[in-house]
Amino acid sequence: MTPPQPSDSSDKTEVLLRRFYAQQSKLRGYVFSATRDYHATEDILQSTAIVVAQKATEFDFTKPETPWFIGIARNYISKWYRTQGRANRYVSLDILEEYMPDYESFESEPISERRYALKICIDRLPNKQKEVVRLRYQDGMDCQNIAEQLDRPIQGIYSLLKRIKIELRKCVEFRLGT
Repeated sequence: MTPPQPSDSSDKTEVLLRRFYAQQSKLRGYVFSATRDYHATEDILQSTAIVVAQKATEFDFTKPETPWFIGIARNYISKWYRTQGRANRYVSLDILEEYMPDYESFESEPISERRYALKICIDRLPNKQKEVVRLRYQDGMDCQNIAEQLDRPIQGIYSLLKRIKIELRKCVEFRLGT
């Protein structure tokens, strides 16, 4: 059974925004997988919501809205890569879209608990390890650049990151009781 079609422009905007926010956790997973940047993800989702609201009257309600939402987000992801001066050569947006149904398993509450546990675990790392984690995952530097910046061998950075990941995984699992 097809859902009822909204009649006027304010109804269309409201219906589309409700559908957008109902799928927000799935879209967040898609965008974050592409950018690996929390702040960029939130900015892209916000920009996508604005476009959805602005173009709601143009949307064909006989078609599914998810591909439309993804297309808008995809354009903003590409724009983000351009403004970063980077190519998204390591990310295939087509492959990410194939896994969109899997993102439904990411609910905001468990992610928040996991994120909070991870923050506590990172805060407990020694300062040098925290710096490497920040450079790699917050600043998005590759291991070669981290090694150069810290004047350490690249293999040492690879090994340190591997050990840190193992420690953080154990710490998070302990804090979550899993």
